[in-house]
Amino acid sequence: MGGEVTTTLDMVTVLDGRTRDRVGLLDILWDIQRRAGHISADAAGQVAEWLGLSVEDVLETATFYHFFHTEPSGRYRIYLSDNVIAKTRCYDRVREALERETGTRFGGPGSTDFGLFETACVGMSDHEPAMLIDGIVFADLTPGSVAEIIGGLKSGRSPAQIANPSGIPDDDLAYVERLTGTVVHTSGPVFFGGDGDHGGLLRGCRAMAPEDVIAAITQSGLRGRGGAGFPTGNKWKFCRAAAGDEKYIICNADEGEPGTFKDRVLLTYSPREVFAGMAIAARAVGAREGILYLRAEYAYLQNYLERQLAQLRVDGALGEGFDIRIQLGAGAYICGDESALIESCEGKRGTPRLKPPFPVEHGFLGKPTVVNNVETFAAASRIMTDGAAWFAAMGVPGSTGTRLLSVAGDCAAPGIYEVEWGITLAQVLDVIGADNPRAVQISGPSGEMLSVAADAGRRLAYDDLSCNGSFMVFNHERDLLEIVGDFMQFFVDESCGICVPCRAGNVALRQKVGLVAAGRAARSDLDDMVAWGGIVAHTSRCGLGATSPNPILTTLKKFPEIYAARLREPAGALLPSFDEAAELTAHARAVAELAPREAL
Repeated sequence: MGGEVTTTLDMVTVLDGRTRDRVGLLDILWDIQRRAGHISADAAGQVAEWLGLSVEDVLETATFYHFFHTEPSGRYRIYLSDNVIAKTRCYDRVREALERETGTRFGGPGSTDFGLFETACVGMSDHEPAMLIDGIVFADLTPGSVAEIIGGLKSGRSPAQIANPSGIPDDDLAYVERLTGTVVHTSGPVFFGGDGDHGGLLRGCRAMAPEDVIAAITQSGLRGRGGAGFPTGNKWKFCRAAAGDEKYIICNADEGEPGTFKDRVLLTYSPREVFAGMAIAARAVGAREGILYLRAEYAYLQNYLERQLAQLRVDGALGEGFDIRIQLGAGAYICGDESALIESCEGKRGTPRLKPPFPVEHGFLGKPTVVNNVETFAAASRIMTDGAAWFAAMGVPGSTGTRLLSVAGDCAAPGIYEVEWGITLAQVLDVIGADNPRAVQISGPSGEMLSVAADAGRRLAYDDLSCNGSFMVFNHERDLLEIVGDFMQFFVDESCGICVPCRAGNVALRQKVGLVAAGRAARSDLDDMVAWGGIVAHTSRCGLGATSPNPILTTLKKFPEIYAARLREPAGALLPSFDEAAELTAHARAVAELAPREAL
């Protein structure tokens, strides 16, 4: 995502050997940016001519994604994770150190060498503060480590050389482990069980009738692990029944929800189970091509994953009528939505589609497409290995098997935990060594903030706490209202902007939270938040808007005292939200600026 800035760009080399197909646009844009440091209008024009598009078509894609730049932005572009977990660590001091050591400011014009940017989450919530440089992740940052890293860059060392001084090959597991260091605290019986004979598994699945594969997945009770919990067997059955001979399998590895990193760890320690799960789905629906959509923040995994795919082909697990390619995203939380992800795979903006039709009928390139996430495919592989009954015997009715939790925040041991469905909130907090917990945010900002006092006995299950994997713990020292404001700003920043309720409504809701935090809100403002939140949730185009008011709505329900304590009752005829001091200051400033002109 950075690299040496060059004065000229050989577009012949960039485009040589590529097909004239918009599907390859993101890959082309990545190649240009890595070579030249940014995507110029001239380069966009040449790409447009090559693909038979307009320049506007190319630029609308390039400008949609966080990690593409259309202006020079420094030899090294540094993206500091600014999520709430980072801010409970030494984020502010790390941010100051980056500005001091680079001589550059966040949000300001970059220097020749450095550009500083904030980004919502890089999938390292167990090791915050963290940042990305040239697609290389640096975690557990301190002001001292920042000084060393920037000093190394100034001395001519590359980000990869600094992060990996021993030169471990970047397609090796040890390389990924050195960069990330995530701990799997509890594992089994489903996940992280070892390599297994994936070639034999897939040969056995190919010998089965597709309907029998679907039946096994259905009988297991497996439901999608991305958040919605749709029955996986039904999704595969609908795709198989859809008209058309050309079908696709897409693995959604764009886990952009702040606080979530379980899919990254599965791709690190069980990539072949994920790929095998995709191949099993392909057998079930009749697909010949699969796509792993890898979020840009995990670019350092790509060569390692390519090596795993290559070995599966050698082992005969892939390549016999079905193969998988990796599509690198470019930074957009909205691409976690399956239809927005499909648009991105097609080389477009990640704009969610209207439903129906659903992807199983009209997906990638208009063809029937199964989209499941990393954990779902890994679970499907284990089901076909050990049987539907084995999987269904775990968990609770309606929520079978196990699931992975990405644990972060105020606890003794952040990292990955495999738990059976049905475990209570109190039990999880005990296992992770929670530190005087007051609140738990499950499923990321789009989920629910739970009160430990009120919800300790509730259980993780689709009919109770349908956790998508993110599990953030906050103790009594944290300002929950500040966290709500941070979550709402995240949704403001990540909205694709295509529909008014999400584009405008979240801005209005974020402003209301700001009024409360500043002590300038009345009870009517709280009523407005509830009413406006309902409008945004029920009229937005996709899941982002449907869940974006949740930080406000769930904390109003569970922690009403954090709002009540900061309300300001109306004084006289002035609205509570009217800030007299600020307005008088602004008036005085205007008078002072006007005085010299009047003297003329």
